Amino acid sequence: MKKTLIVAIGCLLVFSSFSQPVGKLSFEVSPSINWMRSGDSGTDNRNAIPGYDFGLNADIFMDGNEQYSFSTGLLVTNNGGAIEYRGNNPFSFSGHTLPSRVKITYHLRYLEVPAVVKLKTSWFDRTCYWGQFGLSGGVNIGARGESNDGSFRKENINDEVRLFNVSLNIGMGFDYNLGGYNALTLGLIFNNGLTDVTSNNAFNDKTILNSLKFKVGLIF
Repeated sequence: MKKTLIVAIGCLLVFSSFSQPVGKLSFEVSPSINWMRSGDSGTDNRNAIPGYDFGLNADIFMDGNEQYSFSTGLLVTNNGGAIEYRGNNPFSFSGHTLPSRVKITYHLRYLEVPAVVKLKTSWFDRTCYWGQFGLSGGVNIGARGESNDGSFRKENINDEVRLFNVSLNIGMGFDYNLGGYNALTLGLIFNNGLTDVTSNNAFNDKTILNSLKFKVGLIF
């Protein structure tokens, strides 16, 4: 996985060497609030946890026009959520037998690749505004969990989490020109999960992962 990350970063750095007028590259850090929502009526989904993302983003201009671009990149996302299960019987979870009422907190890490269309306004007073819409695909590269009854804490729970995740990616924000090609970008990004992220057979449900991110980036 480390080799894949290095190769992908290298490709994005090569892209940056001819980023004008083809596109622009940015480094981003995004604190986030994350929550999971289960389709099982016997669960409580009102439990959010903080997280963060970081990585590189590339805006590839359409027909050389900066106002219309295809945006992608490579991000490491740290997110998750907590779900309180309210079944009628004890159930098995990652090698442990848990009581019928227990809250499990998922700490998840993904390698995420967004694929969105970004639209920008014209520049005025060194500022432009943007909106984006598309999808994000993620590969799980780490999963740890803990239960509130003390059965386990920060243990590996990879066998309870699916490898892939796909989410709807919607966002808006603005760029502020710092001079030359450099700019500061700020925005709010909402990722709405589309696929089931858990794989426990004890529950016949679909559990999605949602995130609200505050994006802070440097365009160069």
